[in-house]
Amino acid sequence: MVVLCPVAAQSKNIADPFKRADASFSRFAMNVPTKAKSIGRPTNSGECDDDMILCTWEDSAGVEHVLVGNKIAIKSISAKRAGATSLTALNIGTERSRDAVLARVRAFLPEIEIDCLEPGEAGEGEGIASCGGAFDSGGWIKLLFDTNNQLLDARIDAYQIN
Repeated sequence: MVVLCPVAAQSKNIADPFKRADASFSRFAMNVPTKAKSIGRPTNSGECDDDMILCTWEDSAGVEHVLVGNKIAIKSISAKRAGATSLTALNIGTERSRDAVLARVRAFLPEIEIDCLEPGEAGEGEGIASCGGAFDSGGWIKLLFDTNNQLLDARIDAYQIN
């Protein structure tokens, strides 16, 4: 039985799978004009610029928002930083094991085919597996798992930024 988190429960009613996934990360919609300061606090303001290093803003739930110009292009959340906190992103909840996380994400986004690349194939670093799927809109989601098949990060991209 899949139990939805509050934000994920609200976004479950959104027909478009990309918009549903986007809303599960945060209330700030991707790829539309956004005032960065309304998101929360900058996490790399001393390092970012408009040309090479994009500015990242973190909301109160720990979701990082990467802006290109004034539009959110990427949202991500670190499961390690979140600890046992329930993640609304992709309806992950408190699950952290690969099988349980994938079951919840697939139930939340049944329209999206989720495939995985094992460590060594994923290109994400030593021992890191990557699972993800693409939306018809051109966006995609990515889930990273450590050597113990525990969730490291969840991410959604609206489009390729580089």
